[in-house]
Amino acid sequence: EVERRAGIALAAPHAIAFDEADDHLGWSPQPDGRWTLGVHILSGRVADTEGRALRSALRGVISAYGPAIRLTAQQNLLLQDVDSADRAGIDALLRAQGVETDPGALGVRRDALACPAMPTCGLALAESERALPALLEEISALIDELGLRGERISVRMTGCPNGCARPYMGDIGIVGRSKDLYDVYAGGDWANTTLNRLYRSSVPRAQIIDVLRPALLALKQARHQPIPV
Repeated sequence: EVERRAGIALAAPHAIAFDEADDHLGWSPQPDGRWTLGVHILSGRVADTEGRALRSALRGVISAYGPAIRLTAQQNLLLQDVDSADRAGIDALLRAQGVETDPGALGVRRDALACPAMPTCGLALAESERALPALLEEISALIDELGLRGERISVRMTGCPNGCARPYMGDIGIVGRSKDLYDVYAGGDWANTTLNRLYRSSVPRAQIIDVLRPALLALKQARHQPIPV
């Protein structure tokens, strides 16, 4: 249609393959010799919570060191243009406020996404952002129980089927359908290279872990094979 309307011929598309999906968390070198620190921010919410004073920690780092700020599509934050001599001080300041700077220590939280949902979004049918932290704790406990701690598992949760947190691409997608009811999807991957499929429909929030148990057990048994649906 573009060719017809514009009267031009488009070249054939280039073949593209994505070998990984870098979330840019942790320290990484810049071409100019300085450093970038990717800070994990669950659901993109910069706030002080019990045991993790993220807002205060970021305020302290920015006031003391003046890094450039970037936001990412994974709801995280990048502190850029950091001199090598300042890395230890920034690490210490963040960790003193309970902010983890080692992405390897984040577990299932690392690749988790949620939309704002209730009470912010008028389209929301169920909780998402406010429900995700407790759900991740339960999923993390299940992962440890099944011996899957080393697996990179992404959890995406939304308050309605519009899918603003990309629930249809994660290992586990949890989509709100009504108050306290969710559709559970399984079989995607953390790199967003494949769509998942509906695993169970209209699952009460309290039963999500019981529903996920056989799916994660199948993952343990088959590892990187598709999860049976």
